[in-house]
Amino acid sequence: MRLLKNLIFPFSAIVGQENIKKALILNAINPSIGGVLIKGDKGTGKTTAVRALADLLPSIKVVAGCPFNCDPTDESSLCDACKSENMEIEEKKMRVVELPLGSTEDRVVGSINIEKALKEGTKALEPGILAEANRNILYIDEINLLDDNLVDVLLDAAAYGINVVEREGISVSHPSKFILIGTMNPAEGELRPQISDRIGLHIIVHSIMNIEDRVKIMKRREEFERNPSSFIKDFEAAQKEILKNILNARKIIKNVEISEDLLKVIAHICVDMDVDGHRSDIAILKTAKTIAAYNNRLKVDYNDLEEAITLVLGERLPKSCSQDKIKEKLEKAISDTKEDDEKQEEKRDDEQQSESHENGNMNVVPDKKPSEGEKGKKGMMFKSLEEEETPVESDDEGIDIKKLLKMKGKKKSMLYGKRVDSKTLKGKYIKSKLPKNGSRDIAIDATLRAAAVGSKGSIKVENEHLRQKVRKHGARASIAIVVDISGSMFSKKKAAKVKGILNQLMEDTSRHNDKISVIGFKGKEAEVIVPTTKRATSFKEYVDNISVGGTTPLASGIKKGLELLKKEKFKKEYVPMMLILTDGMPNVGIDKDPLKDAIGLAESLKENEINTIVVNFEKSAPFGRDTNMELALASGGRYYDLEDIKDPKAVVSKIIEYEKSNF
Repeated sequence: MRLLKNLIFPFSAIVGQENIKKALILNAINPSIGGVLIKGDKGTGKTTAVRALADLLPSIKVVAGCPFNCDPTDESSLCDACKSENMEIEEKKMRVVELPLGSTEDRVVGSINIEKALKEGTKALEPGILAEANRNILYIDEINLLDDNLVDVLLDAAAYGINVVEREGISVSHPSKFILIGTMNPAEGELRPQISDRIGLHIIVHSIMNIEDRVKIMKRREEFERNPSSFIKDFEAAQKEILKNILNARKIIKNVEISEDLLKVIAHICVDMDVDGHRSDIAILKTAKTIAAYNNRLKVDYNDLEEAITLVLGERLPKSCSQDKIKEKLEKAISDTKEDDEKQEEKRDDEQQSESHENGNMNVVPDKKPSEGEKGKKGMMFKSLEEEETPVESDDEGIDIKKLLKMKGKKKSMLYGKRVDSKTLKGKYIKSKLPKNGSRDIAIDATLRAAAVGSKGSIKVENEHLRQKVRKHGARASIAIVVDISGSMFSKKKAAKVKGILNQLMEDTSRHNDKISVIGFKGKEAEVIVPTTKRATSFKEYVDNISVGGTTPLASGIKKGLELLKKEKFKKEYVPMMLILTDGMPNVGIDKDPLKDAIGLAESLKENEINTIVVNFEKSAPFGRDTNMELALASGGRYYDLEDIKDPKAVVSKIIEYEKSNF
């Protein structure tokens, strides 16, 4: 863990980026909002803004010497050590704690001191990053690239406010309540929905296009680098003013009220915008109250609510949903709320009239019930809406994949989903071995057994008794798609088909946590269009911008795909698989003639035990079909002919799923 430097660019000196600054301030006032996710291109000041927040944060009271920064005023959140001792109180300045991408799970969660646990029988915890982050800010740059196992850890800590470390029956916990701030560049991959949903405010930052502001940015940066102390002093008054507002807002926020009508507006707008779950409703409520408190008001108004909706929902919605669109939705929600109130008022009046009628005070004409004809019309109307919303089934739906299989390769051992050795601390502990390079993933049961052999009386654990855990996890696939983008394969219609197939497969692999790479071949050689990744949907633009035409170097495409898959095979964590999309008509070779080169590389696929699928989805000459069969035979793979399929996108997706279940 690396601590941020003391001299940082002042928060109040940042030019523009008002939404980011506001979102950070609101979380400093009210951490229960749930943190901030800042999306944007590199060099747009995301990291600078987060680090600058540290200068605004006031000191907090902590238990002296506590590694978890326990709050002495909250007995329920104290760690075991603070509960059992007389507490001394000290003040610490809140700070930003960074979580580097390469961190191990032990470094983030913390670990149990094995030596003390075995020799002294005490549950001693070696604190990790989550301990340091308690009551501070946890900052993750490029949060979308964080390992999945660390994302799971963060989800647990964020959900419960407690971090639990468990190793072979030894369990230690400590408080871990932090403000989560993540930054990311969407072009490098999407963030897992599970953690994205838990972050309260989503902000996007763009490069500033105003010339005067860009000049101001350059000048201020130059002044700061030339004389940072003087520059910081120039903005000292502005910094103090923001801090004063933050402290005041913290004092009054518990007294801020919101009307019933505005609560209904929040509910209406979340329903109208098809927001899943209720987290966004709650985040809007908390944000609106915090905005009011920051503006030194005790009642939420329309403007507070509009700003809160923009900060919470703005970047979760489709790009077509602009600020004007959000405002339009807000006005509709207010209108719907008034309409609901009027209906409720009418209903109350009707009930009162009905009650008076029963008491004989007045005659009331009963409400007219709809006739059978009207009921029928209403039923027909709903039916027609349902019919309109029901998607039209494709002619290719429900097709039997096995009927498209024209050549079966040699049956391979089942690997997909089976347990393979884990290279990390993820996975199920299945056995132990002698440790290498001072591993900290110690198997306590095996260690004690080794120490017990030859011991007389008490068991004494020495270094030579230590045993390391061997973990396994379910294997996923790494799929290299080798696709023909030459003139022989492409017209506009064919190009659309291939792009549809690629985009569908990219969505599928992201959903199943598989890896994917896309290699296109045309002209004299092949090119990697999408590098091997688990976040393939982030490269959709690369696929949409594929350029086509030229000759057909099939062998070059297979060679490039084989190189990528050999690297994956060496890691032994993913099952390598190649999908070749071709009409089987190569006309450019590498060393020999085009066909012999392609067949030779297909034989290399078989030698390297690469699961291979050859697919033709266009009508081709008999020569092309024969070539595809030869490729499948040489590679020990399988050949599917989809030339009679109108829309091959869904069918190719089913083929991949079928093949994964068979290798």
